[in-house]
This record gives sequence, structure tokens and C-alpha cells, in this order.
Amino acid sequence: MDQFSKKLLKELEQMQQQSGRILRSMSIARMIPAESRGWQPAVDIYETENEYLLYAELAGTHSDSLQVVVEGRSIRISGMRQLSGHRSIACIHQLEMEFGPFQRTLTLPALIEVDEVHSTYSNGVLQVVLPKRGKGPKRTISIQSGE
Repeated sequence: MDQFSKKLLKELEQMQQQSGRILRSMSIARMIPAESRGWQPAVDIYETENEYLLYAELAGTHSDSLQVVVEGRSIRISGMRQLSGHRSIACIHQLEMEFGPFQRTLTLPALIEVDEVHSTYSNGVLQVVLPKRGKGPKRTISIQSGE
């Protein structure tokens, strides 16, 4: 291999090492949230005729740390996902999972029957069933003259 090719390969190896360090530092910064909100879990929301079905991906989160608050058209999911204890970490080769406190607030298209909301947590997925608020009976309002 000629001198130019050797130098080019060495430069490419150095670039690979530097980019790896940059990516790892970005991932570590994601683990330590700058704000109290932390990271946000992925959420899917489906609508049926009578309710909304919300699914949040929370693998590795203990159900004791989860809190769901529903008010009007708003739902807030919060909790804490903690890193399992490791004996001694000498080097991180890949870091994608996010840990620490999280909070996710979503607005739904319609009001919810707050008293009828229920949820389950199984296999790392939180399911929240949010029944739509029923429409009251139709009512005609009489208008009185102000004179």
C-alpha cells in the first residue's frame, strides 16, 4: 500500500473515533435531562366511536412510579425509568435508551368522562382507556328581551 493510502486510512480511522465520541456524548446528555421534564415516551392514540385508546411505550419502568392525570381534554403521564444496577461499567459502546424522570402531556380532540378513565400496564406498555364525554340532551335556550 502506498504512503497516500496509508495516510488516508489513518485519517478515516481518526474520524471514526472522533464521531463515535461525539455521538456517545450526545447520548449521555440525553440521559441527564436539563429540565425537570426529562425524556418523553412514545405514545399512540386511537379513536373509536365512544373512547380514545392511548398506548405509551414505557419498557423498564416500574408501575409504582407511573402517574396518569386526566382533566378535561388533557392527559399527563409521568414517572421514572431507572437504569438497572451494573457492577462496573468500563466503557459504553452504544447508548440509545433514555432513563430518568419523564413527563408527557397530550391534548385530546374532545372532553373525557374523567370518572370512567381506566388504565393497565403490561409488558412495558401503558394502556389508558379514555371514554368520550357523552353529549347531553339537546336544549333550546329562550332569549328574553332586555327592554
